[in-house]
Parts: sequence; structure tokens; C-alpha cells
Amino acid sequence: MCTFFNCVAYKDIDAKIRLDNHVVFLALDDKTTSVHITLNPLQIRTLAKYLSVALSQIDFNNLLDEQHFGDLTVQIEQNDYDKLAVAS
Repeated sequence: MCTFFNCVAYKDIDAKIRLDNHVVFLALDDKTTSVHITLNPLQIRTLAKYLSVALSQIDFNNLLDEQHFGDLTVQIEQNDYDKLAVAS
């Protein structure tokens, strides 16, 4: 196992979520770094739940300098690797 830190809040990120039978592959890529992780559906559901709880604490209407934040593009694929959805 390794640990590293890379602040990408101000960079553009490409995310890919791939659903493949009983696991979920999550990939986050910017121009210099790639992070890939495989989780089971229960882990992903727990992560999504607590991200939602954390995000509910943010007042999105009053974010300062939001024009300086990076963008996030998300691509979702099934196990046949056909694109299901792309969002930005």
C-alpha cells in the first residue's frame, strides 16, 4: 500500500466509474496523476452516503472564487464497457 497527496481542487479531472459484476472500478485522472481503486458495491454506497452528508454542510451559493476551481467529467461504463453516461 502507498500513500500520496495531490491537491486537484484547481485542476480538471476525468473520472471513470466502471461497473463489473460485483465490483466497482473508480479512476480519477488529471494531467500528472492517476488514482485507480476497486471497491465493492457496499463500500461505494457507504462512501456515497458520507460524501452526501459532508456536502450538505457546504453553502454552494456562497462559494468564493468558484471560477478558479477545476472541472470534473464523469464517465460511467458497464462491464461490456459501453458508455452509459457522461456528465460534466
